Amino acid sequence: MRFLTCAAFALLLVPMWAQTAAPDASTDTDRDGLTDAVENALLSQFAPRFMVSDDDCSLRPAQFVPFAQQPQVEKENGAIYGQAFPRPGHDGQVELHFFHLWRTDCGEMSHPLDAEHVSALVARDEGAEWKALYWYAAAHEDTVCDASQITRASAVDGELYGPVVWISRGKHASFLGAAVCSNGCGGDRCQAMGSLNSAGIINLGEPAHAMNGAGWAGSAQWPLGEKMRRSDFNDARIARVERLPVTTIAWANPGKRPVQGAIRGGHGAQVGASTGLRATDSALDAADSSTGNALDNATASTGRSLAKSARNVKKALRSMAKKLGITE
Repeated sequence: MRFLTCAAFALLLVPMWAQTAAPDASTDTDRDGLTDAVENALLSQFAPRFMVSDDDCSLRPAQFVPFAQQPQVEKENGAIYGQAFPRPGHDGQVELHFFHLWRTDCGEMSHPLDAEHVSALVARDEGAEWKALYWYAAAHEDTVCDASQITRASAVDGELYGPVVWISRGKHASFLGAAVCSNGCGGDRCQAMGSLNSAGIINLGEPAHAMNGAGWAGSAQWPLGEKMRRSDFNDARIARVERLPVTTIAWANPGKRPVQGAIRGGHGAQVGASTGLRATDSALDAADSSTGNALDNATASTGRSLAKSARNVKKALRSMAKKLGITE
């Protein structure tokens, strides 16, 4: 169910001050081969609808002081930063990144400055209309708890405009389905969510040629610059999605799933939340079947083995507590 029509949402998301296209329609400020006008139009058309926690300690995504050398929060007004660039080696395809940047990560192992994003791969169809082919949601990238997802755009109603994206409370990981949110290492929560009222999209440009005073994006204080320099849609990921049913939301890095299950189980044992271990991937398939947002069926058996591993962790912790004279 759409919260806003595409046209209305585009007007809401891109205020006049965020438009960087000069009178000359051929202007390419960030020198990536796409004109400013094309970049701004695509970022407007495919802007996702973000769902955020009503009581997140970092309030809303932040807007940063332009032309500062290091990232400095100007205001927490829900601003979204965009990036658009041609996909290397694939003529006609454009990759879009939508960054929600936060003052702080306030979950476990909290830290200042939090750079998170979702992305789309788009191309023109036979009628010369821009359509999204795939969507990717980043969740704890480059860590053992990486729960990032990738899917066909049709699976999340995201071919002509951006899909709904859930942002976990405090940790700010991105999820393409609410039911997927709790299946990383156990620290993500997508509850009591509301639609983000964004202040608009600000085009970052490219790392070497920033737009809108966003030179701070490449600061070593956070990984934003690195995320801007890489593609989320490599050939192996796309080939894997194409082998799966059309409604599947797939894990972008499935090899990390077994370790995550053990961590999730160990965390549950420590806090006495063993009931959380029952939320296997097969349960996620059922929870998301009404919207077509299903995870890999193959992960169901993995989920069962992970639950067993988690019980073993819990048993070991209880045994250690008994030896130390600690009672429940």
